[in-house]
Amino acid sequence: MTLTRTTIALCLSPSLLMAETPNVVTDFAPIHSLAAQVMDGVGAPELLLPQGADPHGFQLRPSQMRSLSDADLLIWVGPAMTPWLERAVDGASLGHSLALLSAAGTVLREGGHDHEHDAHDGEKHDDHDHDDHNQDDHETHDDHESDAHVEGVDPHAWLSPLNAQVWLEAIAEELAELDPENAARYHENAHMAQESIAALDSRIQARLAPVQAKGFVLFHDALGYFTDHFKLNNLGSIREGDAATPSAAQLAEIAERIEHGDVSCIFSEPAQGETQVLELAKSAGAGTAVLDPGGSTIEIGPMLYENLMWSTAETIATCLEGK
Repeated sequence: MTLTRTTIALCLSPSLLMAETPNVVTDFAPIHSLAAQVMDGVGAPELLLPQGADPHGFQLRPSQMRSLSDADLLIWVGPAMTPWLERAVDGASLGHSLALLSAAGTVLREGGHDHEHDAHDGEKHDDHDHDDHNQDDHETHDDHESDAHVEGVDPHAWLSPLNAQVWLEAIAEELAELDPENAARYHENAHMAQESIAALDSRIQARLAPVQAKGFVLFHDALGYFTDHFKLNNLGSIREGDAATPSAAQLAEIAERIEHGDVSCIFSEPAQGETQVLELAKSAGAGTAVLDPGGSTIEIGPMLYENLMWSTAETIATCLEGK
């Protein structure tokens, strides 16, 4: 077959070439799940952090650093969660970065965390201090903008279903800007995912309503967004920060609550806190169970977020029902 100049020109015309799907990298599993829902039918995001790895402290391998450098877009919680990724972003020639803690409309709560990376969070976040965006806009965070720094804030914000819905829209906006041809699909996917999460929220509310008054203790202060949203009786945590050692005063206060019968359950996390939890629970007859706020034991993919939220609710409800 002989190709004419006209045929070749038409084949090479940018308007006739299929647009390339943006190369999207996400920090860890819950964010990957949200991004995968928005990208459904268009492409798939890459997960940077392996399941089970500590998101607060991680050393990127050269292959992961290359993936980051090759990305068109990084979607991450922000430096309050992953300081090592902030340093990697600074070292990579990355065009677009969406730090979700800084997305307009995100509900933030103060945390009792003393993360080793608090020094990186030097600026107070204000979602609406941007001349180019009105109050209803979702912000685009290019070149790792400084407002991704959130001072004194609990970074585990994906555990609020309200934040997940806000973030889905923020992800869709960012992808639509990078890939206008698929903008309608991104927004449609985000809307469908928001409706699904709203329905999940109602299911969880109903599941937890009978046990809202029962007190429990966490291994560390990572479930605040979840317990605040669903109005649960969270009495505190054994370890306030991700790198903190339990203080004698903290343990004494928890022991006193257990002695008075206020604590029905004590929750550890995968590979963390099991010994301390069992010791505290043994003397008081409190129940124990394992919560996984990062979804480290759940299959990666679009359904991970829903499975994470529902399994968290089911674990809490089942333990509290037994006491």
